[in-house]
Amino acid sequence: MKLIVLATDSDSTWMLVNSLMPYFPDLKVVLETPIGRATLLKRRLARLGWWTVAGQVLFMLLLPVLRRSGQQRREALLAAAGLACQAPAIALQRFASVNDPDCRQWLAAQDPDVVILNGTRIVSPQVLDSCRAVFLNTHCGITPAYRGVHGGYWALYQGQPHLAGVTVHVVDRGIDTGDIIYQSTFTAEPGDNFLTYPVKQYIAGIPLMQRALEDIAADKLVRHRRADLTSAVWYHPTLWQYLGARWRRGVA
Repeated sequence: MKLIVLATDSDSTWMLVNSLMPYFPDLKVVLETPIGRATLLKRRLARLGWWTVAGQVLFMLLLPVLRRSGQQRREALLAAAGLACQAPAIALQRFASVNDPDCRQWLAAQDPDVVILNGTRIVSPQVLDSCRAVFLNTHCGITPAYRGVHGGYWALYQGQPHLAGVTVHVVDRGIDTGDIIYQSTFTAEPGDNFLTYPVKQYIAGIPLMQRALEDIAADKLVRHRRADLTSAVWYHPTLWQYLGARWRRGVA
């Protein structure tokens, strides 16, 4: 089976790639250039308004503190799971965006069976139609209730720890709206915080992705939807949302 990963340069990407390489030695990895902060800020302002975006920016200033406080816990989680965040010594293909025509042409020429997305921009319909591959994604949230970003955190924020988890799904034209393949939950424990939740989600999600690939290879992939959950898209928390939840509910 011919497999391609379209991703950004991130710890989660290398966790995923390192776990797949023993089974897919011919795996190809494509990295796209991240969207600039100024562009992201303009888009958020247009979508969410200045008050919310100001709160998100203030929360981002808190992230280095959370990173330091959770570093030991993060390293312990990765070591226990046997996962590495270092980029392997493989050739990388790079594009400014996965939606660029040259990326679409490259995908069509590669003719993969499966394309895994990890942290990229929302892919255009033209990308999804550029080859015959099944497009898969590891989403850090239980869909459809926690689409968007930080799904594990928001489930805990809302007092729904049973929905703090991860979804492997087929990518369609919506935002995390594709058919579900597998889902799993995690438990928030002492020492966990906003930046260790995603580590736990990938620790749970990588075996699910491996199972999905095995299903595709065996032509046994089963897709389903969840009608028991209300669909919602979530964004980055504001500083006051985070501090309020930490004070009132102990959600770190």
